[in-house]
Amino acid sequence: VYSGVVVLLTYCISDKILQLQHTYLDHTRSFIEQKHMSKLMQNPVFHELKKQASFYIKEKIKTARLAVTDVTPEELLTEEVTGSAHSSIDPRSMAVITRASFEVDQFQRIVKVLRQRMVMFDTREWRGVCNTLTMLNHLLLNGPLSVFNEFQHERQLIEDAIMTDQWIDERGYFDCGLKVRNIADKVLRLLEDDMFLKDERERNRKQSFGRIKGFGNSSFVVHSETNNERDNSFSSDHQTCENDDRAVDDHPFVEDEHNTAQLLLSSST
Repeated sequence: VYSGVVVLLTYCISDKILQLQHTYLDHTRSFIEQKHMSKLMQNPVFHELKKQASFYIKEKIKTARLAVTDVTPEELLTEEVTGSAHSSIDPRSMAVITRASFEVDQFQRIVKVLRQRMVMFDTREWRGVCNTLTMLNHLLLNGPLSVFNEFQHERQLIEDAIMTDQWIDERGYFDCGLKVRNIADKVLRLLEDDMFLKDERERNRKQSFGRIKGFGNSSFVVHSETNNERDNSFSSDHQTCENDDRAVDDHPFVEDEHNTAQLLLSSST
């Protein structure tokens, strides 16, 4: 009996030791995997692959949406550049969007995207807020005059952005409110005073023409900043927005300086 008890105890102890060994090995393996994963995530190559994979997936989603839904490339571009993924909007994108806004259907699509962004303003998504207001500011200065009327109902949202005490970054540490309030204040001033808007548009046009030197009437190059995430050179088909006023007097959305033509787009009600 005694020997049987000893054998049983020995078996139990051995089994417990094996369990502890397996547990130790599992923890050790998990620790090593986490350590390797941590090193992997710190590797620049890993970040580059992750970035490329994300870009590839986004492009495939865009292609699918263009194929099966009623969206336009300019509408998708507006959604992209007014989000929080970009630190700022590059001039080439603003040029494409502003040029498209002179078409009735594209105008409504772009306005819809901007309105949706403004309704979803979040203090933690300050980059998206800045990008949206920057795009709206550019449209007010360079796009159709109807932009002024279309966004009168959004003035309260912009005032709320100015009055918000704290716009924090994605980590929750730094107050980025100054940048948001500056651009919001610019947009609000343009929306509050149509005469001030007219003066700013004229001043902006003169400054734009002043940068064009040494080229003919139909061909010119404008130098502007580029975003690191995009190509460093612009094609002739996508010049900066500052030149969108080149045919402004002939466009049906814009009042002629010598005539009192009505805008095709009426103010939203």
